[in-house]
Amino acid sequence: MIKSFGRDDVAMIVALLLFTGYLSCQAAAVTHGIGRHRKDIPHEDLHIGFAAWMFAEVFYTASASILKVAVGLFLERITQNKMHILIIRIMMAATMLIGTIYLLVALFQCTPISFYWDFSENAKGHCISPMVLVVISYIASVLNGAADFFFGILPIFIVKDLNMRRNTKIVVAAILGFAAIGSLSTLVRLPYVKQLGTYKGGKNKHLPCTKRERSYSQN
Repeated sequence: MIKSFGRDDVAMIVALLLFTGYLSCQAAAVTHGIGRHRKDIPHEDLHIGFAAWMFAEVFYTASASILKVAVGLFLERITQNKMHILIIRIMMAATMLIGTIYLLVALFQCTPISFYWDFSENAKGHCISPMVLVVISYIASVLNGAADFFFGILPIFIVKDLNMRRNTKIVVAAILGFAAIGSLSTLVRLPYVKQLGTYKGGKNKHLPCTKRERSYSQN
């Protein structure tokens, strides 16, 4: 539409690279046991699987946040309405804020960081309460759903003021509005977020923050 390489394109490329990192870590995690029952995972695979899974969380959070920013920057380039621009910037700032917080929590949820994947008997460390991740996940899910819905609806108001045929406007608005579909997946997975509190970083009365009680399959 604009035929020029801008900040939104740079952000999209960064998002693609981060998402590629996420997929690579996800593949490594599944290859080394994540998603299977503990008894079915060879002990030598545990540390690789859990390390890959933790960094998959980090990459996913970063890529999702940058993706929202990329969409926002693109919409900002094609709208002239000051109110639209203000709302877009607020949504981008909110997305980056909660995304940064979630990324830091995911990365430093255990102290030292390696305690997340260190399953040796002499491993020493501790993890934060799993409810912290549950609360942040709910907040992030609601915000991401709202951002997807907003970025999906806004193009309708942007396109209606453009100088083009009605049928073309409908097609362009529909294409740009695909972002709204993402909000559906966010809403669908909301009921399962609470399972993070049941498994991840869980405790039992005999071994506080024991590795054996940690999640072996996550949503």
